[in-house]
Amino acid sequence: MLSDEAEGKNVAVTLRDDTNSPASKLIYVLLGLLVIYVIVRGVVGAKGRPFWYDEILTVTIASQPSLQALWHAVGRGFDGMPPGFYLVERAALAFISNKQIALRLPSILAFPCTLICVFVYVKKRSGEAIAFLCALLLLSTSLFHTYLFEARPYSMVLACIAFALVCYQRLPSVLWAALLGISFLVAESLHYYAIFAMVPFGCAEAVFLLRARQFRWPVWIALACGSLPLIVFWRLISALKTVYGLHTFARPVFSALPGYYGSFFLLPETAVAIPLTVVSVAAIVWSQLWPRDVTPRRNESRDAGVAEGTLLLSLIALPYIVFALVCLVNGPLLSRYVLAAIFGVVVGMACALSIAGRKAAVILALFGLCSVSMRELRFWRHPTYDPFVQYSAATSAEQLSQMMQFVQSAGHEDLPVVVSDSQIYTQLVYYSPQLFANRLVYLVDERRELSYKRSDTSSKLMLALREFMPLGVTEYSEFTAAHREFLLYSGDADWYLAYLSQEAASVQLLAKASSGDLCLVKMKEGHPR
Repeated sequence: MLSDEAEGKNVAVTLRDDTNSPASKLIYVLLGLLVIYVIVRGVVGAKGRPFWYDEILTVTIASQPSLQALWHAVGRGFDGMPPGFYLVERAALAFISNKQIALRLPSILAFPCTLICVFVYVKKRSGEAIAFLCALLLLSTSLFHTYLFEARPYSMVLACIAFALVCYQRLPSVLWAALLGISFLVAESLHYYAIFAMVPFGCAEAVFLLRARQFRWPVWIALACGSLPLIVFWRLISALKTVYGLHTFARPVFSALPGYYGSFFLLPETAVAIPLTVVSVAAIVWSQLWPRDVTPRRNESRDAGVAEGTLLLSLIALPYIVFALVCLVNGPLLSRYVLAAIFGVVVGMACALSIAGRKAAVILALFGLCSVSMRELRFWRHPTYDPFVQYSAATSAEQLSQMMQFVQSAGHEDLPVVVSDSQIYTQLVYYSPQLFANRLVYLVDERRELSYKRSDTSSKLMLALREFMPLGVTEYSEFTAAHREFLLYSGDADWYLAYLSQEAASVQLLAKASSGDLCLVKMKEGHPR
């Protein structure tokens, strides 16, 4: 009787070699249904969820009346994406009148491309069955749950990187090397941090060069193509450095990196994510040290296989690689900037399943189906509810209405309303009736914000944004000198309360809600500017 490992290997071989078998045909049918489902799911989610702060920045720039105005808006540096991203979003607006669907459609269509690329990549290594499980596993990640329908470039960038994996797997073909360069070029044209996702490919090619003593110039040219947008848009990058300055938001914190792996797979604790990552690393290393003789890789040398293993391990380690590089350039770091690490973990799980055999694959399939089904059932029951939301803003029109009613319930309709959270403030102004939006104010003071939050990014961004959006952004000292009384819509911790508690005559709590507190602020007589 065959062992589980041997059975798993034979199953993989059968599915890889016989694409006309009933089992293989069923897998392709399921993959097609999965692609259709994620597109429908994306459109439904996009239609029901209002834009949040970052997406409103996308709307503001992509909706500029001319390309010259768009370029000017990008140059102001209040949103840190390359022009290529806004051109894609601008093109989407020309086809669909509903902005919430139009601006999110590129991300929605990019995710099925990622699914297919992951399937194709894993299929060559482990067969159709495991490849489909890995594609299904992507539905348990933040790439699907959070970025499927977001008017930001992350889903599109990840689709480019997934395609780059497929291209690299098929080297040394000059055609695939050219497509590799195009994928890098497009990715970097969508997000500047995409350059970091190319580092694992550079590491892999360096290992191949050292082992094989062979310089594959088409591959190095492809890697160089990824840096072209950095050269072309260097002036815009310099403008970003001016806006963000030395006191950037989201400064890299080494202790936060393990938590990134939990966020990738929507796990609140790293206790599960870290073992999952360790298993992936061990499986990749095992597959390189003890390759399966029963399934030799056709047209690939041993050196190319080691290079590919280096690529996968570097992808898994991407958060730590980017952390080191970002510290050198004094840039921000968030988990969404290193989402490509998901690919390393997912392919590592494919290696683990190939080693473990059929029973392990069945167990993972059942677990994956149950996990995805429960989350998707919750989505279809409450499309606007998101327990994993990472920003402080309304996720439905109902929540927006509740926020407005909360402010109005306090009375004092003749007083301006200062909103301390820039994300909530921008969203309220964008969606509120004009009369209500005119009451809303956001106060900026770089010195005060810096002393309290160790960052002055919000003040700088909001000052730049008001040039392109009708916002009531005002200097703190100027506003408090001109208004002796006003309402404050505040969160749990912000620099407004820290200074008003000292400089105001009184801060009276009027109402309390999950979105924040509503206070009546009375300034001291003779308060200086």
